[in-house]
Amino acid sequence: MGREPARTGKYVCFCLALLTFFPGCSLLRDRSDRQEIRQSMLQGYNLLARRDYDASLEEYERVLSMTQDRSPADAASFNIGLIYAHPQNPKRDHEKAIASFNRVITHYPHSPWAEQARIWVGVLGEAEKSKQEIEKSRHEIEQSKRAIEKSNREIEKSRQVIEKSKQEIEKTRQEVEKSKQVVEKANLVDIEIEQKRRERGK
Repeated sequence: MGREPARTGKYVCFCLALLTFFPGCSLLRDRSDRQEIRQSMLQGYNLLARRDYDASLEEYERVLSMTQDRSPADAASFNIGLIYAHPQNPKRDHEKAIASFNRVITHYPHSPWAEQARIWVGVLGEAEKSKQEIEKSRHEIEQSKRAIEKSNREIEKSRQVIEKSKQEIEKTRQEVEKSKQVVEKANLVDIEIEQKRRERGK
């Protein structure tokens, strides 16, 4: 009875020795890698929840390098897409987010994350389309604004030309009035001279 634990312990030690001596047996290494992958996934999730986007991205990229396209690479790729799509991430990049979600769709079509990735691709695609339409509208508004400003400058220039023409017309009118007064005055002088001549002739 008391010899059973000792016998079990020897058996475990023997198995461990075999694993150490035979390079083809990588169970311990695989277990260690799985633990590290699990730890990185959890760390990435916690960092994302704390909005430490750069550090979270590093953890998920570490998972991708360790998993070599095996699960949970699908979840890591999906979460990388979330990081790039996050509206509060100052380094957000919709193109990189879409690329990460498309990676989930194409590489892991049967993954539980694939359908959500498709939804995100659709949402981000619509957002990009709206952004382009807004940018196009803004550009058109800017062009209209410049055209209006140009028209206003031309109107102002025309107004100045009209004002100058009005001033010249007024000046000409005054000169004509002055000439008219001179002519009238000359006519009066001629009449006076004519009257004086008649009076002398009498």
